[in-house]
Amino acid sequence: MERYLLYLKNHKFQPSDAHAVLLQARTSVPKSDDIIVRDVRVARRLIELDMSVSGQEVLDRIVLKAISTIAEFDSYERIQEEDLSKEEAIDRARDLFNNEKFWRCHEVLENIWKQSDGEEKRLLNGVILVAAAYVHFQKGENETCIGILRRAYDKIKSGQGEYFRIRFDLLGENLRKMIDTGTVILITL
Repeated sequence: MERYLLYLKNHKFQPSDAHAVLLQARTSVPKSDDIIVRDVRVARRLIELDMSVSGQEVLDRIVLKAISTIAEFDSYERIQEEDLSKEEAIDRARDLFNNEKFWRCHEVLENIWKQSDGEEKRLLNGVILVAAAYVHFQKGENETCIGILRRAYDKIKSGQGEYFRIRFDLLGENLRKMIDTGTVILITL
């Protein structure tokens, strides 16, 4: 089985609709050992379907048609490990984050985090936790999101200046506001 992220254009769904969209996706796709609908995350412009499919042919022939009942198809990405330099990975992760593709951002950063140590490892872990928190936000799980943002804030609150164009002081301020108010706002890196 190969793992894919399928993106649908979002014109009406909110993160609180994620569970209903997941159920709709699971009923739209024919029941088969060749297809697993893992999860759904709702961003402002896109709906992200996390799926495992037995191959490209099944994806093209069955899945894309079936999910068109939910919303208009936009694109898809096959998940595979990328061999990127630290700078390339952080640039890619920032782009993914800023486009609300938080699950992929988390995955890209995790590879760099595993190779880091000291303060760099702690700060990267903080950014990974922010991305993970937003994954929960996209699934309508706001309390879980805020809880993870607290953990992220603890990792980055002492970060000063920039790290690969990520301003940790500004990131910390934004996290603090969300934690204090209990209101999730989408930020960019």
